[in-house]
Amino acid sequence: MPKPAEHLKRRVLMAILALSLLSSAAGWALMEARGQSSAVLRGVFGLNLVFHPVMYVVVWRRLLPTRYIDMACLLFAAGICAACMALRLYAPVYGASIDLQPLYLWIPVIYVFAFTLAGHKTSLTISLCILALFVAISLPYLLSQDPPPYANFTVQLHMVSAVLIAALYFFSSYQHRFQIALLTVDELARLANTDELTKLANRRRMAEAIGSELVRFTRYGHAFSVILIDIDHFKTINDRFGHAVGDQALVALAARATEVLRDVDMLGRWGGEEFIVVLPETAFEQAMHKAAGLCRHVAATPLVGEHTISVSCGVVRVRAGDTAETLLQRADVALYAAKHGGRNRAEGMDDGPPAA
Repeated sequence: MPKPAEHLKRRVLMAILALSLLSSAAGWALMEARGQSSAVLRGVFGLNLVFHPVMYVVVWRRLLPTRYIDMACLLFAAGICAACMALRLYAPVYGASIDLQPLYLWIPVIYVFAFTLAGHKTSLTISLCILALFVAISLPYLLSQDPPPYANFTVQLHMVSAVLIAALYFFSSYQHRFQIALLTVDELARLANTDELTKLANRRRMAEAIGSELVRFTRYGHAFSVILIDIDHFKTINDRFGHAVGDQALVALAARATEVLRDVDMLGRWGGEEFIVVLPETAFEQAMHKAAGLCRHVAATPLVGEHTISVSCGVVRVRAGDTAETLLQRADVALYAAKHGGRNRAEGMDDGPPAA
C-alpha cells in the first residue's frame, strides 16, 4: 500500500500532467486559428500531446516509481527547450515561428523543478548538466563573427540560470542541514531518555515521570501507584547461561510486561535487572492486582528459549507529603518483602495517612 506522501505526490503529478495536456492542446488550437503555427510547432505540440497522456497513465497505474517519472518529465522539458533553442538559433527556416523570449522565461523553471527531485547535491549535478547543455548549444552562435541578434538575451539567460542554481543550492543545502540538526536533536533526546538494550524509558526518564505525577498529585489530588520489579535469581541466570541470555531475558521481560499494562501506564528500566512501572490514576488495590497478574504472566511460559523466569514486585501508592525518594524507598522495602516471602509474588506498603 503506498505511503500517504507518495499517494499525494502521484495525485499532484496527475493534476499537473492533465493541466499541461489541456494547455498544450489549447495553445496549439489557438496558434492554428491565428495562422501562426508551423511544422516545428506542430511537432512540439504533438510530442506534448503524446507524452502527457502516456505519463498520466504511468502515474495513475503506478507503473513506475515517482522518481523515474519526475526524471522523465524533467528530461522531456529540457529536451524540448534545447531542441527549440537549437532550431531558432541555427535553422531559422524551421525555427522562425519559435519565439525565444517566452522560451527563455520558461527554462529557469526547469532548474526549480530539478531541486524538488532529489537531494541538494544530486539536484545541483542535474541542474549544472542541463545548464551546460544550453551553454553548449548557444556557444557557437555567441562566438559567431556577425553580432547575433539574440546574443545579449542568451548570455543573460545563462547568467540568470547560474545565479538561480546557486541560490537554489544554497537554500536546499541550508534546509538539508536544518533537517539534520533537527534529527540530531531528536536523536539525542531519544538517547538521553531511552534504555539502549530494552528500548524502554531509562532511569532518568522514569524519574521525570514520577516527578510529574507527584506535581499532579500535590496540585490536583490525582493519586498514582508505582510497581518496582526485579527478576528473581538474575545473577544465577548470567552465571549459568551467560550475559547474552541475561540480556535476552531483559528484552523479553520488557515485551511481556508491556502486554499486561495499559497504554497510560509507563514502564521503564530502573537499572540492572530492575524495572519500574508508573500507574497514573491507580489505587493501591488495583496496583496490587496488576502486579500479581504481571508475576503470573511472566512465569506462565518460558521467557527465553526454554528458560522460565519469575519476577518479584514491590507496590506502593503515593501518600501525602511523599517525595520521589520516600516513594521509592517504600517500593524498595516492599520488593525486599516479596523476595523474602518466596519470590514470584507482589508485596505492597500502604501504611500512613490516606492520600489527599
